[in-house]
Amino acid sequence: MKAVSFVAGFGIGAAVALLFAPRSGNETREAILDKAEEGRQYAERRAHELRDRAQELRDQANEAVERGTEAVNRQKKAVTSAVQAAKDTYVREAQTDAPNNPNPLIS
Repeated sequence: MKAVSFVAGFGIGAAVALLFAPRSGNETREAILDKAEEGRQYAERRAHELRDRAQELRDQANEAVERGTEAVNRQKKAVTSAVQAAKDTYVREAQTDAPNNPNPLIS
């Protein structure tokens, strides 16, 4: 948005300069070319800055996703281990109680 405003302002300024320029035609054209070059350089510089910032944000997002994935995987392993431990305990207790209780679900 700022770049668009800059270019629009530049165009309006150039038009006003042409109308009220106290210089000769050659000097005015040279001044306009200089300002156009300044505008082009500004636009290139801003575009480069925006690309760099976008890349930084992309990198940060990728790092956050990676950390989140690692955290989910750690929790998944912890839950899987807990479930397996509960199964092992159930089986062990069921086998221990089997001679005394024909239905291991009812104590």
